[in-house]
Amino acid sequence: MRMKAGRIRPAPASRGFTLIELLVTIAIIAILVGAVVITIDFRNVGKAMRDSARRTALIMQLASDQAVYSRAEFGIRFHPQSYEFWVLSAEEEGAEKTWVPVDDERLSFREVDYPVNFELDLSGVPVVLETLEEELSGATEESPIVPHVLFLSNGELLPDFRVLMRDEEEEYNWQIANGDLQPIVLEQVDTP
Repeated sequence: MRMKAGRIRPAPASRGFTLIELLVTIAIIAILVGAVVITIDFRNVGKAMRDSARRTALIMQLASDQAVYSRAEFGIRFHPQSYEFWVLSAEEEGAEKTWVPVDDERLSFREVDYPVNFELDLSGVPVVLETLEEELSGATEESPIVPHVLFLSNGELLPDFRVLMRDEEEEYNWQIANGDLQPIVLEQVDTP
């Protein structure tokens, strides 16, 4: 048996991707996925609203306890998107007492990444809230700024109040109010 000498035919070329083509494709996909992940907002507004409402209720309880322990009168004044605590004190001994802002980091409003809107009812009557700047511009000696809710040194909270905290879309609503068994009660409420 004799074999014919001739040309050897090359095997048909397989049509696939080269390693470089695969690496470039994977790099492009990784860049696109990274861009999408960066633009997605991972904030959990519901959890953040709950945490903000809990913090506000706990700070109010702290102010109430502080009033009892220090035998001083404290108060809180609300604004559309913030609040501040006040204390009744005299600048000099024997002078008339006036409400002044509390200079205590524990009793301060902390900004969050999203707007929180406050609404206030005192004894069932809605209160129109103004920004601190608007209140300061309208304050006089005859009508000074006073807190909305008082934390008295005998442990009382006056008057009956209901603070509604809402997110911008009004999807998450939390209420802080006086309670019968507890001085301050926090609960999630449905959209009115």
